[in-house]
Amino acid sequence: MLSENSAFFEKNDYSILVGRLIKILGFCPKNTKFLKEVFIYSFSTKKRNLNQNYSINFQRLEFLGDAVLNSIISHFLCEKFPEKKEGELTQIRSKIVCRRNLNEISRKLTITDIFFDKSVMTSDNILGNTLEALIGFIYFEGGYQSCENFVYKKILHTHVNIEKLQNEIFSYKVWIIEWAQKNKFVIKFKTFREDKNKIIYLSEFTISECGIQTKGKGSSKKKSEEMAAKEAYFVVQQQKKYLKT
Repeated sequence: MLSENSAFFEKNDYSILVGRLIKILGFCPKNTKFLKEVFIYSFSTKKRNLNQNYSINFQRLEFLGDAVLNSIISHFLCEKFPEKKEGELTQIRSKIVCRRNLNEISRKLTITDIFFDKSVMTSDNILGNTLEALIGFIYFEGGYQSCENFVYKKILHTHVNIEKLQNEIFSYKVWIIEWAQKNKFVIKFKTFREDKNKIIYLSEFTISECGIQTKGKGSSKKKSEEMAAKEAYFVVQQQKKYLKT
C-alpha cells in the first residue's frame, strides 16, 4: 500500500511540474513526454542515477538553447541599435546573457518552482542553464520563430532593461582595463595565494601614471582580481570628481 501511495504522489508531482513548465513556456507543448524526461527526471537525483540519458539530453538542449538565445539577442540588438559598432553590441549582449543575469531572469520566470528536489540546486547557475535548456526544447518543439517569440515576450520585453544594462558594470576588471587602454595607461596585475593553509588569494592592481594602487582578496584568483579592480574603479571615479571641482 505504501509503494502504491508513493507512486500516486510521484505521479501527481510530475503532473504539477509539467503544469509549472507549461506556465513558464507560455504554451502547451506537444511532446510532454520528452519534457518530463529531460527536465523532471534530470532534476531528480534518484531518476538521474538510474538513467544518465536524461542529463545528457539536458546538456544537449542547454548547448542548443545557448546558441539560439545568442542569435536572437544579436538580431534584436542589431535592429535596435543600427548605429552601434560590433564591439558595443557584443558588450550589451554579454550583459544580457551573462550567467548572473540569466539566473535572475530565471527566478523571475519562477523556474525555481520546478525543483522539487532542491538538492540538485548546487549553485545558482543551474537556473540559467535550465532557461537555456528550455529555449533548446522550444526550438525542437516549434522552431526558431517559437524561440524568438518566447525570448522577446518572456525575456527581452519583460525582464531586460537595455538602457539600465548599458550603464551597469558587470566586470570591474574589464572596465578598468578598457579605461586604461583608452587613456593609454600601463596596467599591472599581480595575483598570488596569500595563505597556504586556506584558499585565499591577494591581487594587487597598479597604474603608475595616475598613482593608482589597490588590493583585493578572494577565494579565487578571479574574485580577488575583481575586488582589486573594483577598488581601482572607485579611485578613478574619485579622481574624476576631484578634477571637476
